Amino acid sequence: MKTSRVLAWFGFGGALLAPALAFAADPPPAEPPAVPPPPSGAAPAATPAPAAAPSAATAPASPPPASPLLGKIDLSMPPAAPSTPRTYHMHDGFYLRGAVSIGSLGATLDDNSSYSLKGSGASLGFDLMVGGSPSVGVAVGGALILEGTASVSFDRGSTHAVDRSLSLAIIGPFIDGFPTPSRGWHFGGTVGLARLSVGSVSADQLNHTNGLGGAFWLGNDLWVADDWSVGPLLKFTGALTRASSPDVSASSFSISIGFTGLFH
Repeated sequence: MKTSRVLAWFGFGGALLAPALAFAADPPPAEPPAVPPPPSGAAPAATPAPAAAPSAATAPASPPPASPLLGKIDLSMPPAAPSTPRTYHMHDGFYLRGAVSIGSLGATLDDNSSYSLKGSGASLGFDLMVGGSPSVGVAVGGALILEGTASVSFDRGSTHAVDRSLSLAIIGPFIDGFPTPSRGWHFGGTVGLARLSVGSVSADQLNHTNGLGGAFWLGNDLWVADDWSVGPLLKFTGALTRASSPDVSASSFSISIGFTGLFH
């Protein structure tokens, strides 16, 4: 019994050792054959040439340069067209004004008596101005101012002395300005030579006195055509004159309102 168990264990151990003994009994693998060296006279193998660089025709195109305005807002603007000066309803160029007015003309005549002669009366006036504009909104030229009344009652002190006709004429340069050249409000004036004419009587034979005079006006002209305008005019006129034979000095003053027409 014991002998059979011993034999069984030897059989089991031999089965386990059989593969190991078979592996140990196999011969080692053969080494690969050695490559023989090249003959001494043979040239070395040629080294492969590097690949040629791609030609310019086949080279990929470089990307376009980035725009300096890429990612920015372009605020540039084209240059403005040259401006054209306005000529329609604009006060410039040739100037021609005529006016008719009504008002009151008064005068004081000093003939070296105790009392001067003083009187006034309703008057009718006419103005003519011709000139041009050195700049837009300004006119200069020559003016003729006429004002007269058919009869003035002159008093000496508190006593009625005489009735006489009276007229005043002023001629000289003028200036007229328009604060807004496209609108009608304007003001101006003139200073020049003046003559005050008085109806003569047999007592003194006084006809006229000469001196200096001037006028100032303010008005508003309303456009009725491209260059024509009309409107009211308020005018103040005065003069200081003198006569030598007889010896008389005179001062005159008038205020009037008129209607004026203008080409300008």
